[in-house]
Amino acid sequence: MMLLACLLTVCVAHSVVGNLQIYPQPHGLHASDKFEVYLSQGGHKQKSFTYITKSDPRTKENSSAKPHRSMSWTSFAFSGAAVTAEIHTPTDFHNCIVRPKSYNYHCRRTGSKTAEVVIKQNTKMMSVEFDYDYGSNHGDITDKFLIFADAPETHVPNKNDNSVLYFGPGMYNFHGQKELDHNIKEVYLAPGSYIDGGFRTSGGSVKIHGRGVISGSTYPHKDKRFQWALVLMDKGSHHTFEGITLTDPEQFFYRGQSDHNTVRNVKMVGAWTYNADGIAIGHDGVVEDSFINANDDALKLYSDNLNIQRVVIWQSQNGGVFQTGWWTGRDMQKVRVNDIDIIHTDWCAFKGDNCHIGGNDAVFDQAGDTTHFDVHDMVFSNVRIEGSCPRVIYFKMHTGAKGSVSNIRFENWSIESQPTHDNLHNEIAGTSAGGHIANWNFFNFKVGGQCITSSGAGDFIIDSQHASGIKFSCGENIIG
Repeated sequence: MMLLACLLTVCVAHSVVGNLQIYPQPHGLHASDKFEVYLSQGGHKQKSFTYITKSDPRTKENSSAKPHRSMSWTSFAFSGAAVTAEIHTPTDFHNCIVRPKSYNYHCRRTGSKTAEVVIKQNTKMMSVEFDYDYGSNHGDITDKFLIFADAPETHVPNKNDNSVLYFGPGMYNFHGQKELDHNIKEVYLAPGSYIDGGFRTSGGSVKIHGRGVISGSTYPHKDKRFQWALVLMDKGSHHTFEGITLTDPEQFFYRGQSDHNTVRNVKMVGAWTYNADGIAIGHDGVVEDSFINANDDALKLYSDNLNIQRVVIWQSQNGGVFQTGWWTGRDMQKVRVNDIDIIHTDWCAFKGDNCHIGGNDAVFDQAGDTTHFDVHDMVFSNVRIEGSCPRVIYFKMHTGAKGSVSNIRFENWSIESQPTHDNLHNEIAGTSAGGHIANWNFFNFKVGGQCITSSGAGDFIIDSQHASGIKFSCGENIIG
């Protein structure tokens, strides 16, 4: 199973300087050839291994993958005093920025091809971007760079426990997706571990956690050795998936359609092809403190009693950020989504100035052939969308659909900008077959800093025959 294990003579545990933990390089894995990173806390500077995933291998098998793209990232853990990240870039620059902007972190040039970012808190996931490569409608950012600042781990299992699969620093090749035996209760990926493959549960309750990496880069798109995702938790219940970085999936990153699952502090990078969905989770699911780079639906909202909070999303060229569609029936209630930063919506990248996008491309989206709806009581609050967003809401029921979608609230949304003189609009529509939309409230819904008080002001097209009670209002306090 193991392609290259970590031997004591060549690998060491992650180094700790003060309260800063530098994760080790997986032995045999090449570092990024685009960026280098040095970290310091209290003056002592150390190099932090920087990973990279590249799009070119995917372009040979799937036309949706754009060539000559890369995504680099570095991860570490700290507590206490701030950590300074010194970033060495492949090209010199004048200006640089950190997203999400809500972090209020600043990037500054400190020398030729050198930048500095001070990271004041852990559990932060950010993109650092340089003015030689900001992206446009003619292409996204070519060489992306991310920093993931973890909190220190609080639990490391006993590697000698028979119910634990323990992967120390090193590289492991599963030759596909490993099905976990019923006796396995915990899978631990130590910092510096790198899994070429994936996992799927067979039942029970399993915790997969740590600070390692799971990669699908060597597997073809929709490889038959995998079921759906790099990590599949459809069987069993009450699973936990925490702390891991997933990269370059063969299809979805994570799917856990069973109930009472938790995804926490997970990072998803390298979504090069369509069908690279982020998270699909079952009823009573929790998603928090995570980063999603998706090239299809980032968060599939398919089930009751979902709680999603503190997520950073980079939406690539395809898919909805919050998706409710695809299945023929959609019965769902009590969904809460809060404190979300959408740092890029790249649907119009590569499409020039006259952009046309599909029905699957919007922040809140209903796509596919769903013909029955019983959806109500959803609240989306404190959502921040950076840059120019081509379309925020696109919820048009499929022709012939029946049922209702009611009592949906959008509270405290901030959209940096949205084009208004183009062919794309926000749209809400039911059907003449008995599909009705009712009681949607947009409260403190701001575009370009201006609070929207009418559908026209927000570039909305609303089906007045089959949609009622669509209201826009502004104020100091959240309405009840």
